[in-house]
Amino acid sequence: MATGLTRHQVDYYLDNEGALPTADATLTNILTEVLQKWHTDPQYVGPYGIPLELEFEVPGGGRCIRNLVAMVDPTVSPGIVLEELISVGSVTYSGEKHFRATSRYFMMPEPMSPPQIEYFGNTLTRLTETLEFNMNPKNSSKRLERFVVADRGLPPDVVPKFEAYAREKATEFLLDLDNWLTPYSKPALQDEPRIPTGLNIFLYVEPPADERPLRSLVQENRS
Repeated sequence: MATGLTRHQVDYYLDNEGALPTADATLTNILTEVLQKWHTDPQYVGPYGIPLELEFEVPGGGRCIRNLVAMVDPTVSPGIVLEELISVGSVTYSGEKHFRATSRYFMMPEPMSPPQIEYFGNTLTRLTETLEFNMNPKNSSKRLERFVVADRGLPPDVVPKFEAYAREKATEFLLDLDNWLTPYSKPALQDEPRIPTGLNIFLYVEPPADERPLRSLVQENRS
C-alpha cells in the first residue's frame, strides 16, 4: 500500500540483490564543490577573496574551468558542468573567452527537474532523520535543531522584509560554515571513514487554514 508494489515484486527485489533500479546521482554535488573551490582555493582566488575569471581551457595545466572541474571529479565533462553552472546563474560570460563566478550558491530553475527531485528527497530525509534521532530517548546527546518563530504571526507586508533579512543573515552564516569546512574538503585517503554532514536552513510560511468541509473536497463520481 505504501509503495504501490505488489507482494510478488517485493519478494522479487528481496530475493534478487541489485535488481531494484536506482537513479544515477545528478551533478548537484559536483556543481556545489566546483563553486566552493572557485571561491576558496588560493589558486583560483584573487585579491580580497574574489574568484578569478577563467578561460575554459589553457595549455600547460594552468588555471581554467577544465582543470578546476578535474580537481573535483576528473571523470565528468567540464563542458557539461560549465553549462549547468551558467544555466543556474552561478557563472556568467565575461567577454569572449572568460567566465566569471557570480554566486557561491544556486537554486535549480527547472521545476520537477532531476536535481530538484533529488534535493527534495535528500532534504526531507535529512530533516526526518534528525527529528527521529532527537526523539529517540536512547540518544542522550541531541543534534542541532533550533527554530525562531513570530509568536503571533507577521503582518502580510512584513513577511517579505523578514525573509530578506533572514536570507542576508543566513547567507553570511552559511558562508562562514562553508569556509570552516573548506580544509576538510580534500579527497579522503584510502579507507579513511567519512560521514556525510551538513546544515540545512529554510524559511517557512504557513498557508491560511483551509476550513472548507471535507465533503466539499470529494469529487463526484462521473460515469
